[in-house]
Amino acid sequence: MRFSALSQLHLRCRYEQFIPGALHPDGRRYLPQVVVTPLDAGPDTASDTTLWLVDRHHRVDPELAGQVIIARLLCALSTVQLQTPPFRAGFTPPPHIAPAVPLREPIVYGRVAAVLAWEVQREHLPFETLYTELVIALADDTAIGLRTTLSAPRIADLIGSDHLTIGDWIEVRRSRIDILALEPISVAASRLPHTPS
Repeated sequence: MRFSALSQLHLRCRYEQFIPGALHPDGRRYLPQVVVTPLDAGPDTASDTTLWLVDRHHRVDPELAGQVIIARLLCALSTVQLQTPPFRAGFTPPPHIAPAVPLREPIVYGRVAAVLAWEVQREHLPFETLYTELVIALADDTAIGLRTTLSAPRIADLIGSDHLTIGDWIEVRRSRIDILALEPISVAASRLPHTPS
């Protein structure tokens, strides 16, 4: 399913490495993997942070390795909760992961920039389910997406609020990060909305 706010997702990265998928016994390849260093990704992102991403949708051009690119990333299958002060923004390793290792499931801290979907189901079940799509700002001109479904006896107890709104500071954990696009900066700039002068 297409992410409706794709054009709002913008993370400048250095594309470090393309790792082609190993061969299956039947001759097909596993999914390729990509290592990127996020740039301008919030004050809590350490300068040596790298992300290990799986190219599930075959969006990545191996020839771009070594360049600074724009990544359009989507966190999926995540847990979400409100932050408590002091507020944080950026990618951090989970407590049990060494900081120098490329992160597969980083903790993401940021501020809600857009609520695209918020659907809570309460009928016919002994628990609540939430489907949500958000845009999360990590810094000026830096945002990633979130699409997830959560279940709990009460969603408000799980995330700390009945409904997230623009400006709420949140913490996202246990994400599978999908690559929706990985583009040279010149291509990404051409996709920006045109504003007449």
